[in-house]
Amino acid sequence: MTESDPVDGLRPGIRAVVRHRIEHGLTDALGDVVALDADTVSVRTRRGVEVIDRAAVVAAKEVPPRSTRRGAPHLAISMDDLERVMVEGWPPLERAELGGWLLRAAAGFTGRANSVLPLGDPGMPLSEAVDHCESWYDERGLRRLFSLFGPEGFAVDDDPLGRHLLGRDYEPFNRTAVLTAATRALPPESPPASGARVRLESAPSPPWWDVYAQLGWPGHPIATPAAARAVLSGSPDQLFASLETGGAVIGVARVAFARMWAGVSAVHVAQDHRRTGAAVQLMGALADASRARGVRTMYLQVAHANSPARSLYDQLGFSTHHEYCYLGA
Repeated sequence: MTESDPVDGLRPGIRAVVRHRIEHGLTDALGDVVALDADTVSVRTRRGVEVIDRAAVVAAKEVPPRSTRRGAPHLAISMDDLERVMVEGWPPLERAELGGWLLRAAAGFTGRANSVLPLGDPGMPLSEAVDHCESWYDERGLRRLFSLFGPEGFAVDDDPLGRHLLGRDYEPFNRTAVLTAATRALPPESPPASGARVRLESAPSPPWWDVYAQLGWPGHPIATPAAARAVLSGSPDQLFASLETGGAVIGVARVAFARMWAGVSAVHVAQDHRRTGAAVQLMGALADASRARGVRTMYLQVAHANSPARSLYDQLGFSTHHEYCYLGA
């Protein structure tokens, strides 16, 4: 049987530790993977980019982004790094880079997959960068949309890009909190006396999809089902949870695993079953699955206007890491 290549699980953009042979033993290269080819793997460490012969690699594994501030790991990650993690948890179908900015498109399915994410410097004057982004979205027939993020309570007009977009008559909307938690602190799944149980699958089953499409946008069918399915199934690894009772699916959720984080999304419970512990049971099943994979940190996004969900996640032990909102024209 052919042995697997220890580098097979790596890809550019992730942070990893690569153990490899040197003249007098073994050493580790810790940092961001910047390139892979048939013969070498390149890792940007604190000492610069280290090019390692693949034949010398004895072990390699992905590690979480480095901490940039004090506190528990789920709070110590920087806003920029967590935003990068979240891209892989809800991946666009098309992406392009403009300096440090990421342009995302997915046939209009959700703002998260169809907006500019400004991570750093675009590499050109602000006005030219915005012009470029507007043309990129115009070419695809998509709304011009930017996602701005900052600390809890940040003001759009405190940001140079935000001020510039407001000057172009962009309108801010849908302020959203990014919440994080340590998976070890989250309660396990606790099936109720009713016998409801959570089924976990690697792909969305027809019942899962039917409930998601119905509950996610009541009265508003998903206009781009192919794009939605591609986004929902596009992470490196994901699970789809269906809460079943009496042969019917009464709630759904999804968890995506990327860069050693678990990202929860698509949590929906049928109206008649809300405030019965259904959402808690779904979250417990996703936490159990995350712990089983050795994933220690979890995130999710919740709209400020969704007070019941905010209260639920607070009770489960989530904390606000940062916030974002959209500016659209």
